[in-house]
Amino acid sequence: MMKLTTLALVAGFVSVATVLPSSAQFAAANFPGGPNYPTSHNEHNCADEMGHMRRVNVFDIDGIRDRSVWLHPVCEDLTVPGKNNYGTLFINGNVNVLREPIARNRLLMNALEAKGYDEYDVVSLRFGARNSVILYVHQRDMN
Repeated sequence: MMKLTTLALVAGFVSVATVLPSSAQFAAANFPGGPNYPTSHNEHNCADEMGHMRRVNVFDIDGIRDRSVWLHPVCEDLTVPGKNNYGTLFINGNVNVLREPIARNRLLMNALEAKGYDEYDVVSLRFGARNSVILYVHQRDMN
């Protein structure tokens, strides 16, 4: 009988030892100083789709020739709450003051016009792999 009781106690301790650590992570989340788990919210931040963009200048844009140009639409799905609320998206992009050099670059304008965009729809520009250029674009309300 003693063996059976000992075996039951050991099994109980093993069960508790395996369950307690996993439940501790959830308990700690409810106390200040616990892990910081991001909360889900309905508001969408358009800039999150782009990530960090390095600074671009006039010389970078003027030097774009013989490259493949890709367009990446940002926040154009109007079915998602907050998607058309782009706020400071254009101001915080890395081409805010470079619309004129973009308009002068025929390669960039051909790619934009082929998809129904113009230089005012460009939010940011990133140089990609294999000598490519990625233009992050957002179709404005007025267009």
